[in-house]
Amino acid sequence: MTSENSGVAVVRSGGEYTIVASRPFATGSRLFEVNGEITGVPTRYSVQIGPDSHIDLPDRYGTEEVMDRFFWRFTNHSCEPNVRLDGRQFFALRPIERWQEITFHYGTTEYEMAEPFDCRCGSAQCEGRISGFRHLSAQSRRRLRPLLAEHLLPHLADEAVRDGYVLHR
Repeated sequence: MTSENSGVAVVRSGGEYTIVASRPFATGSRLFEVNGEITGVPTRYSVQIGPDSHIDLPDRYGTEEVMDRFFWRFTNHSCEPNVRLDGRQFFALRPIERWQEITFHYGTTEYEMAEPFDCRCGSAQCEGRISGFRHLSAQSRRRLRPLLAEHLLPHLADEAVRDGYVLHR
């Protein structure tokens, strides 16, 4: 399924769905928006957008409409992502080639994952078990700082005070 307006496509590979670029994106380009229902409860497919707010997939839609309207839910995790979420918008961190998978680091939005999993991204930066920001090492938290959602930044500030280091944006 392709969403012509967004420049992305949902494909099935190895029995799993993923989202890929259907056209190239330059660094800093806006890819698409995360939309859906706001809930206070995280799920396997929700994206955290605030301290107690998550965007989730409405139950009332069928597979076809999910792929057309809520394709963001197929954005997989990578410990070395090529997009970041700012508010509800995904932006390219570096050039993304046509048919390249679009990925983001789940620990940059999720404080606590509803369903932790073992990462298979293959990156040299791989975190292993993905459980959310709360469970990242201090080194990983600092490395991911430029990618963090606003609602996670206070946790870094608390850690900096506790551990005695200086934060720079």
